[in-house]
Amino acid sequence: MNHQILEELQSLGLSENEARIYMSLLELGKGTVTQISKRAGLNRTTGYDILERLGLQGLVNLSISEKKKRFYIPEPPHRLRQFLENKKRQAERRLVDLKGLLPELQTLYETDLKPIIKIAEGKEAMQQLYMNVTESKSTVYSILNLKGYAEAFDEMGTVQSEERFRKGIKEKVLAIDSDVARWWHDKTYLKQDKARKENTTYNWLPWDDRYNTAGEVNIFDDKVIGVLSKPEESITFEIQSQTFADFLKLVFEMAWKNSNKEKSS
Repeated sequence: MNHQILEELQSLGLSENEARIYMSLLELGKGTVTQISKRAGLNRTTGYDILERLGLQGLVNLSISEKKKRFYIPEPPHRLRQFLENKKRQAERRLVDLKGLLPELQTLYETDLKPIIKIAEGKEAMQQLYMNVTESKSTVYSILNLKGYAEAFDEMGTVQSEERFRKGIKEKVLAIDSDVARWWHDKTYLKQDKARKENTTYNWLPWDDRYNTAGEVNIFDDKVIGVLSKPEESITFEIQSQTFADFLKLVFEMAWKNSNKEKSS
């Protein structure tokens, strides 16, 4: 059995066992449940269930001989296109259904429970949690120190800022002043068009050696998302608590009033 084709069939939406049965049937041309299952390396019961499922998906047909023997015959491979189109229509219907259901689910989700804390380690997991910022329904308040953070932050920060801009989510940034922070700001905002500059406003905090910071904290809605970028830390965390988020918003707004507006976007 060609393992590359097997993997590609799975990437089209078939399960591994469905792909094995479908490929086995294509290779045989036709066959009984026992013959097909044996070639696929599966037991007869599993093979029968999958053949019935593939029949419902329009990829397999049942044929009964004059002696009442049951055979399965594959549909031509181009029927996979119809299979995918059916999947697409089903997904579109589910998205419509979900849109109607979301308000009720959100009501159940928004409870006055204790804070919910999530922690992500590893680049992909960290970026996935960090991208929750792009779901904000309000202006994002950000405290940012790019010194010692720019290399890890550049790609992740660029993807986030572009998606946030695309969705029209505004951001106020209190950036701790440094050469690398100025470089990031100028590259990402100052040299862009007017709409991009108006979307994100930077104020500057003086560098202070008393504090050991590296990373970013974002405050929005009822969430606080932090990225700690030092190699020995290297995590993203999210705290969901309206009370905690509101406390930090008050602190942020006080700091914003007293920060340096020089070179703000």
